[in-house]
Amino acid sequence: MNVAWWCSGTGQVWTWRYTPFLGVWVVAATLIGGYVWSHRRAGQPIDRRRFRRWVLGVIALFVVSEWPIGQLGVGYLATVGIGRYVVYTFIAAPLLLSGLPSWLVERWLPEGSRRQRTVAALTYWPVALLIFNAVLFGTHLPVAIDTFKTTQLGSFGVDVLHLGAALIWWWPAMRPAHERNSIQEPIRAFYLFASSVLMFVPAAFLTFSPLPLYGLYELAPPLWLGFDPVADQQSAGIVMNIVGGFVLWGIIATLFLRWAKEREAEDRIARRDRDARTFARMADLEHGSVDDEDATKPAS
Repeated sequence: MNVAWWCSGTGQVWTWRYTPFLGVWVVAATLIGGYVWSHRRAGQPIDRRRFRRWVLGVIALFVVSEWPIGQLGVGYLATVGIGRYVVYTFIAAPLLLSGLPSWLVERWLPEGSRRQRTVAALTYWPVALLIFNAVLFGTHLPVAIDTFKTTQLGSFGVDVLHLGAALIWWWPAMRPAHERNSIQEPIRAFYLFASSVLMFVPAAFLTFSPLPLYGLYELAPPLWLGFDPVADQQSAGIVMNIVGGFVLWGIIATLFLRWAKEREAEDRIARRDRDARTFARMADLEHGSVDDEDATKPAS
């Protein structure tokens, strides 16, 4: 059994012989173990709902990085490679962020510390939008794919960039309203919508290019699927455009509906408080008029 650190394009004929990627196991174990250890060290109970989201995010990373999906996506099929990017960006990253409690963020990023200032600068929403799209465009250039994904270290670095850019991008949109750099509607809707539009640009190049753009996938040993490089590339563009777009728009709709529900609840509470104050003033006025009438009655 072969063992490797991370998936990479090897140029070898595909076989169903299992190849474990030790780096994937180490990253997954570190993320889950570090989460539990941080809670125990701080003496904080683990919120089961948040922990479930965190674990689901780690599982999503694990599934698309470990064999066989990781190897297929990096060395054989651009469609699977784009699918890995969609999972990293639109599934794993938001699940991981939604699993972080505020106290843990404050513990990792103490107010005024260099780490806190760095994260605050990176997650300011115009900067986060720029970083996310720079990584999106840069890592899907042919020169980047053909250079970095042929080595384990380069492929690992690209995956780290994808996850890191996704975390930076989702941070302003998903953190609670009281936290620094968090954004709410309608800015959040514009923020996410802008990225969904910009994502169509590389997807269009993949979908409508008449020639293969990536030498890595063009020269990869053919698989049993009968995909030629151009059809595979077009399918990759469709996955980025349609699947990624639907996932992102689903998240946008969920966040917007949640915001609308919260605003409705706040308005309902505000109306209830306003009505209660109104009734209280009316009661005070009524009691005051009764007292005035009693005071004007002649003594018998």
